Amino acid sequence: MMMTIMVISPSLPFTAIRSPLGEIVVFYVGPEPRLTPEQAVAFADQLRELATETPRAAMDDALAGMCPVG
Repeated sequence: MMMTIMVISPSLPFTAIRSPLGEIVVFYVGPEPRLTPEQAVAFADQLRELATETPRAAMDDALAGMCPVG
């Protein structure tokens, strides 16, 4: 199963992915859950980019990795 994974700068304490069903899931991955103003803008831009992806395209990508039944 394939998922869209957004690569966030290692300096950001969060990462986000789009699930096969189209939801955006954010994970806390850093030592400190605080963002500087610059990090907040960078993360917001990356989330906006992920949010504007077509959820159906993410679903199609996930399904493409599955074997057909029958």
